[in-house]
Amino acid sequence: MNALQLTSEHASDFVVITVAGELDLATRPCLSAFAQDVIDACPGTVVVDLSGVTFIDACGLSALIAIRRHARERGTPLLLAGAPPVVLKLLKLTNLDASFTVVSRSTPTGPAADRAGTTRPFQAGLPLADR
Repeated sequence: MNALQLTSEHASDFVVITVAGELDLATRPCLSAFAQDVIDACPGTVVVDLSGVTFIDACGLSALIAIRRHARERGTPLLLAGAPPVVLKLLKLTNLDASFTVVSRSTPTGPAADRAGTTRPFQAGLPLADR
């Protein structure tokens, strides 16, 4: 089992939550609580960096849905960044790919928002892009 690792990095108008490990029944509560705390504490766009996710099941997906709902209730833009194929496949299989804004992490300089379901470069400050 891969332990879940969660970190957040704040910039002037956005925050990046980095998720690494497995998203499943055991880790869902940790991710949900962590992300909700970040959303409540930090105004601006929230980027959930999923590039370190090695496994996701329905419970992990439900955590992402809960985070999206919480962000929407707070009026906070939410982006999923660096989603690996395992996450993208689950989003597509469940028809939730259009419910999230998914971005890549290829260029440095500020979050890019687009319509739901599209993939665009995530542009963050150099410390975030270098990870």
